[in-house]
This record gives sequence, structure tokens and C-alpha cells, in this order.
Amino acid sequence: MGRVNFRAYEPGLFRKIACGSWRTAGDPSVYALLEIEMSKALEFAEAYSRQHDVRITPTHLVAKAITRCLQVRPELNGMLRHGKVYLRRNVSVFFQVNVPGKAVNGNRDDWVAKAILSGTTVHETERKSLAEIARAYRDQAAEVRRGREYSFSACFRIASFLPWRLVHSFLNLGSWLIYGLNLDLGFLGLPKDPFGSVMITNVGGMGIDVAWAPLVPYSRVPLLLALGTIRDKAVVENGEVKVRPVLSIGVTFDHRLIDGVHAAQMSDEFKKCFAEPETYLRDGAAIGPSSPPRAAKGNG
Repeated sequence: MGRVNFRAYEPGLFRKIACGSWRTAGDPSVYALLEIEMSKALEFAEAYSRQHDVRITPTHLVAKAITRCLQVRPELNGMLRHGKVYLRRNVSVFFQVNVPGKAVNGNRDDWVAKAILSGTTVHETERKSLAEIARAYRDQAAEVRRGREYSFSACFRIASFLPWRLVHSFLNLGSWLIYGLNLDLGFLGLPKDPFGSVMITNVGGMGIDVAWAPLVPYSRVPLLLALGTIRDKAVVENGEVKVRPVLSIGVTFDHRLIDGVHAAQMSDEFKKCFAEPETYLRDGAAIGPSSPPRAAKGNG
């Protein structure tokens, strides 16, 4: 038997961060698929965009909907610290942002090969209108792509100089200082609560129909939504088969904080937002009591 034929490769900073984030596949993640019929939501978004002079996308609608869900189910808006559950007082949404790599010597392939998956957090989304969420995300994401948004610049700068084997320890140390000890590290260029309550990533923008993204351990975020593409699909309405635009969302959640019953209740509330957007996604929509628990069908 010969040796394995391989060579050293420097794929870029994000791959270095990723290798420092996950050591093994063993984790408490649970994966689910939501298929959301988008006809009414897309009409609502178009009308709202014209009224408020801001472009509303499915990403913004999902952010508004999941904010409502976490208001209805506040016991799920939390994190694990020291082996205990701590609940947040506000809802914050982290949007992942793809930053193209810098081309070296005009090599356009570097835009993809050395791209960095960064992100930005919109805080207190429960207090913001849909237009305010959209504008905050638009402006903050633009700053991230320009390299001017400070949230992760210090972290990336430090990680770029560390040996690969130390990146995992560095990320965990940052998580322990920010979340474990609840320290304000703003003087080091690290923002307080950089990852928020829930993560949203739009893989549909890259032409991917559906995907399930892994939870990021050092972020302490227990819920991640991966938005796929919107495709025309056959749906049954009143016994008739019709073609409707459907958004596929891959959901990943931490089973230590969210059970199957919780997920089912959140799913019901989430789907209501898109079935009746004028009622549930409009600005100032009332937050009523949560639905009664479903009858358990398993051990989840």
C-alpha cells in the first residue's frame, strides 16, 4: 500500500475558523424541514415595500416571523450557561453574510475560494418594524462586506495569525468570556452578544433548494434557519391540486433547549405568519397567548 497522495492547501480564513469550530460530529442538533406556501406573503411584501419605500425579501419576513415566535414562546429565547438555561430579555437576529475573498493578481477565483462567511446581528427585533429590520440588515450587511463593520473584524484578525490547532481554543475562550462570564469586551473590538437569539442564512441566494446548516458551538445560539429557494410546487387546497410558490427552510435546533413539542408549537405559529401576513407580520401586530401543547406522539 502506498502513501496517501495529498498536498498542503491554504483555503482561506473561513475554513480555518470552521476547523476551529467543530472537532467531531457528535452534538445535540435536531434537523427539520419547513415548507412555507408564500403566495400571500409575497403579495404582502410587495405592497409593504411600496408603502414604506424599502425592499422586503423573504429573509426579512422570516426574521419578523421568528421574532414573533420567540415572543410567543419566550422560554425558547435562551442559551446554555454553566449547564443551566438562561433566558434573554430581548430577541436578536443574526444574519449570516457572505463576504467575497480578495482577488490576488486579478484572480477572480479568489472571490469564491477565499470568501468569508461573516454576519451581523440586528438587536431588539421585537421593538422594530419590518421596515426597520430590513434597513438595519441592509446597512449593517453592506458595512460587513466593505470590511467596516467591527463585530468580527478583531476576531478574524487574531484568528488569521493563530496556528490552526489553536483556533478552536481561541473561539471557545471568546465564547466563555462573552457568554460564560458575561463580560463586555468592547475595548477589544468584540461586541456584546454578537450572535443573538437565532441565526438566519440564505442558501437560496446561491441557488441551493434546501440545506441544513450546523449550529455554531461558540455562538451559544440554539436555533438556525437556512432559507432555500422559492420554487413552484403542487399543493392541495380544499381537495384541489394547485401550483403555489413554496419556500423550503432547513431548521436546526439544540435539543438541550428545544424539544419536539416546542418545535411543533413554534412551527404552527411560524406558518400562521405566512398564511395570514396582514394579521401576524404587520407592524404593531398583537402578541397573543401561545397555542395549547400538541398531544405528544413520540419521545421528542
